[in-house]
Amino acid sequence: PRAVVCPQIAPPPSLAEPLKELFKQQEAVRGKLRLQHSIEREKLIVSCEQEILRVHCRAARTIANQAVPFSACTMLLDSEVYNMPLENQGDENKSVRDRFNARQFISWLQDVDDKYDRMKTCLLMRQQHEAAALNAVQRMEWQLKVQELDPAGHKSLCVNEVPSFYVPMVDVNDDFVLLP
Repeated sequence: PRAVVCPQIAPPPSLAEPLKELFKQQEAVRGKLRLQHSIEREKLIVSCEQEILRVHCRAARTIANQAVPFSACTMLLDSEVYNMPLENQGDENKSVRDRFNARQFISWLQDVDDKYDRMKTCLLMRQQHEAAALNAVQRMEWQLKVQELDPAGHKSLCVNEVPSFYVPMVDVNDDFVLLP
């Protein structure tokens, strides 16, 4: 597995000491968010790969005309006195191989692809929203700190007037691919 690296940004040298400290605190939070976003993207990629493997296993089982293997939970459920196992499961799957073809396999793969494209879109939209929300909160904190340090000089400083190099936005990487 490759290591997830989220570099920290050094504070600009022109800042006063209290603002440098605030920058370092905010950068630690931004770094944590970058790491969280990176981990979420990696988990989505791994989940997509697992789902593709499941589809290939399902296709191989169908071609070999094998039934779905029992899981430990199924075995425990069948061993319960109150649950009667279904005996007719084997009869239904006898003609599955006759109906299976490449078009069905491609359809399964396309379903997985569509599902994970939707999940990727939702993930990226949420991550961009989180980055924007954190940026807004940190700009407000920056504005309050500047006003606290120099109450006379910065009364009219607006949140949008805080330079982006003092409070950088967390960059959301949206060019990752789900399947290599």
